[in-house]
Amino acid sequence: MNLFRTHLTVLCTVAVLTFSGQTAEVQAQTIGGSMVTFLGGKTGTRLGGGECAHMATEALRANGGEFFPGDLGADYPSAGNYVWGTLVTVISYSSNVWTDSAPTVAVLPGDVIQYCGSAKIGTTTYASNHTSVVKTVNTAVASRPTSVFQQNYGGVRTVQTANIDVTKLIAGSLRIYRPIARINATNVWKFTVVNNATTSQTYTVMVDVSTVSTINATAANTAGSFRIHKIGTTGTVPAVIDGTASIYAANAKGNEIYGAPVTIRQLSP
Repeated sequence: MNLFRTHLTVLCTVAVLTFSGQTAEVQAQTIGGSMVTFLGGKTGTRLGGGECAHMATEALRANGGEFFPGDLGADYPSAGNYVWGTLVTVISYSSNVWTDSAPTVAVLPGDVIQYCGSAKIGTTTYASNHTSVVKTVNTAVASRPTSVFQQNYGGVRTVQTANIDVTKLIAGSLRIYRPIARINATNVWKFTVVNNATTSQTYTVMVDVSTVSTINATAANTAGSFRIHKIGTTGTVPAVIDGTASIYAANAKGNEIYGAPVTIRQLSP
């Protein structure tokens, strides 16, 4: 399930900078391809707090995609149905009819699938609001997924792969999104924090001597152990502090609370 895609925003006025010689379509394909490579190297590894949405968030963050929920748009069509970028197609089954809203538009590796309702494909039923990332597609004129990366499925809270045949959808719907490039802005930091310590941890995000937010992160491998932040400042880099351990946040980086005694480090990538 998708739980606790929690995000926190504190912003001031900033100047947006956009530099790209690529079209949005080329950027999206580059990001998607990088996401597939990234997730292929993370099989068997827990990303974020182990939720399915955490996997997609971290894959986007590490590969140039927009990962902050507030910049991807409000949930649609209802709360918990996350938006992950540009909508490619909606595959649904209703009143005994299977439909594909854009049958000639190709799905690409790296696209993100949001499962709406209790989607069922063949004999496999997915938890409401499940999320996966397309690994491979077929070679049809309008390609469709043949395998995915997913996390928090079947009790496994690490990245795994699975085959999929969307033509066998018999309940619910799949909304498939193309990643969009992250737009960076002067004095804005977007970053994630995961608590991988065995006990809950309270950490503070500060700018200079001012506290921006105080977060109670639950213990490792839980939905509440992962947070997505967006902080706008007048030029001072925000710091993440857990007790006596601290780290300066870097844009689009992940940060991990871990160990005994507890400390903080930046993840790579």
